[in-house]
Amino acid sequence: MEGPTPVSALIHAATMVAAGVYLMARFFPILDVSADARETVAWIGAATIIVGATIALVQSDLKRVLAYSTISQLGYMMLALGVFGYAVAIFHLFTHAFFKALLFLGSGSVNHATNTFDMRLMGGLRTKMPITFWTFLIGTLSLAGIFPLAGFWSKDEILLEAWHEERAFYVIAAVASFLTALYMFRAVFLTFFGDYKGGGAVDPEDEDSHFHGDPARPHESKWVMTLPLIVLSVGAIAAGWWSWGKEFHHFVEAAVPAEALHAAPDFSYGIAISSTIIALAGIATAWAIYHRQLVPAREIRRTAYPIALILERKFFLDDLYERAIATQIFQRAWNGLVERFDRDVVDGAVNGVGWAGSQSSSVLRHIQTGQLQLYGAGLAAGVFVVTIIVFIANPL
Repeated sequence: MEGPTPVSALIHAATMVAAGVYLMARFFPILDVSADARETVAWIGAATIIVGATIALVQSDLKRVLAYSTISQLGYMMLALGVFGYAVAIFHLFTHAFFKALLFLGSGSVNHATNTFDMRLMGGLRTKMPITFWTFLIGTLSLAGIFPLAGFWSKDEILLEAWHEERAFYVIAAVASFLTALYMFRAVFLTFFGDYKGGGAVDPEDEDSHFHGDPARPHESKWVMTLPLIVLSVGAIAAGWWSWGKEFHHFVEAAVPAEALHAAPDFSYGIAISSTIIALAGIATAWAIYHRQLVPAREIRRTAYPIALILERKFFLDDLYERAIATQIFQRAWNGLVERFDRDVVDGAVNGVGWAGSQSSSVLRHIQTGQLQLYGAGLAAGVFVVTIIVFIANPL
């Protein structure tokens, strides 16, 4: 997440992070013949949904909220693949690209005005940056799954597939839908509502800084930044309408063998209404905590401190990776293997060439005695040997 925001928008919305989902989708016929494989993929997806959503709930960096949101949404796609929702998974990948790219670029527009991604230093930007605010709100509503935006159609179909395949998956996806609306509107309220907190400090000695404005006086970004937001807003609103009449399903399912396809359940008003209510409940909860502050967030953190600590430390996954995998496996085992290869193979080859030259020269140097009579005798002996070989090879 340290890269430029447009790069983050591309990578975290439509390309690199999509590679794993796309690969699993291409393997769908293999998953189809193995119930265990499908169930494993579904449970990994379900776990990813919850882990990503809960970590996003406690992030103070706006881009990190969006990054962990992407992880959670990838979990939705994997869950869909595990419950026969091949076309649904690709459809959510398709719609997700629009509103997540919009949100990342929106965060870049906010950073351009405030010199920070820290939401604790923002607030009150909706009047100062109206285009960024409204487009960011559209992307948030779409991600939360509010009718009739794009995210509603794709997420609703995932919930529908999960309901028909395994109710436990539906419950997990529904809870995550609530969390999605909660953490995204937490970001909206902290960034665009309330009083402005002053933005990030400008370091005049930082020659690498590209910030040239005044964070104390944020303003709307130029058209070269707001125009892409407006264009992507159209996709965040209307991209989901391609599912009407299952047109997208027919388009995508052509890439899968017919025997691997399964009849998708028809649209369910019950699932659609319940998922919308769940999302609205998440929005209302975020409004009560982070805007109206009926229950201050610091009180919730103090009351549920152990849980908050686990989430803030990201389930200690980074510690596990850095200490167990990075330190033990790579720094010790792998580095030791590389060191031995360098010493025994690379240095051994170089030293071996030198040793071979030294040994061969110590043998060949005896030929060079400096005595002419020995050189003459050797020349005569050579001529004699060559003559014998010629006569043997060419008998009379």
